[in-house]
Amino acid sequence: MTLVRSRARSAALAAALFFCGPALAFAAGERAVEIENRRLPEFPALSRGWAVVPEVEAWASAHLPLRQHAVRANAALSELLFKEAPSYGTAGAPGYPRVIEGRDGWLYFGDDVTEACRPRWSITETLWRVRRLAEIVQRSGRRFLFTVAPDKTTVHPDRLPERFPGQSCLRRRKQEFWAALRAADLPGFVDLRDRLERAQRESGTPAYWRTDSHWTEHSAGLYGAELARALQPGLSRDTRLVRTGQAPRNGDLGGLLGIPVEEDIDRWRLVRDGVRRVRQDDRDLPVSFRTVHRSDQAPLYQPRTLLIGDSFTRNSLPWVLPYFADLTYLRSDAPARTGLDQLVEKVAESDTVVFEIVERYLVGGHAEMLDDAVLAALDEALSTLP
Repeated sequence: MTLVRSRARSAALAAALFFCGPALAFAAGERAVEIENRRLPEFPALSRGWAVVPEVEAWASAHLPLRQHAVRANAALSELLFKEAPSYGTAGAPGYPRVIEGRDGWLYFGDDVTEACRPRWSITETLWRVRRLAEIVQRSGRRFLFTVAPDKTTVHPDRLPERFPGQSCLRRRKQEFWAALRAADLPGFVDLRDRLERAQRESGTPAYWRTDSHWTEHSAGLYGAELARALQPGLSRDTRLVRTGQAPRNGDLGGLLGIPVEEDIDRWRLVRDGVRRVRQDDRDLPVSFRTVHRSDQAPLYQPRTLLIGDSFTRNSLPWVLPYFADLTYLRSDAPARTGLDQLVEKVAESDTVVFEIVERYLVGGHAEMLDDAVLAALDEALSTLP
């Protein structure tokens, strides 16, 4: 009984801190910050009636001041009382964990499950939208490449727990997606999954970090090399991927649990002989920037290129940029962040468009670049250009 009362008092104290602490912090001038690598959600439209209630709850939770500290405190309390990390459901999708705790300390992003089990579009419609995007760009006289960053749950499933919520629909939806993608023969498709899995088998080294949702630096180097191979034969000449040692790193998934977990990672550097950066235009950071290279040895891809990608591309830029003479990077969520004008302008200025998107968002049908408004705006704008 003493232990029960102690836990009850601890829980009551935690509740008081959770509800009162943020209010006091707000009065003192604190404001919510972005965590989980996502924008804070906008307040939902009340005109949708009772259907808006879960979205209001998610909005309120996300906008709590000092939320990131509350997450850490909740994790510490859960470890103290129950000897396990807390289970955070995905916003708008109760029953699915934010992070899946696998074997041997492996962590997986819960959105892989959420997107697979509660999709917005069918896989057929999603791939049709990708094809339409490709055709819009190609019809304007521009080159188009498309690639998918595989989920960690796809490339390294052997450390997943034996059972977890959504396991069946995750496996079923992934199988359906990859079979349909490979049969679709989409214009400009570059298959990264085969390359990553082959490298993982040959080296015995995982292609993804143990505590992070993203691939390793070596895999980022493979991503850059595969783009180079698809764009221009011989483009990777005078190029080396060099291991430079090890360093400790906290993965993003430990942060989502509120318990930062450190792992030692291999560091890799891309060496392209003779390549030097001569210009970088940062005026549109953090959504976009432009980099110009010159080289007196290793070849560069000369057509002006727009690289549209999510966090996988953003994390891989040091291993991708040095292949290009003139490259502009644009976040794939730019239409939602800054409107359509910037996207249309960047595409219009480019000769080649490369589009990368992580598997989970194609599986779930949640991709800003494939929305009706985006496709219609690009089609209209590019059709009027010479």
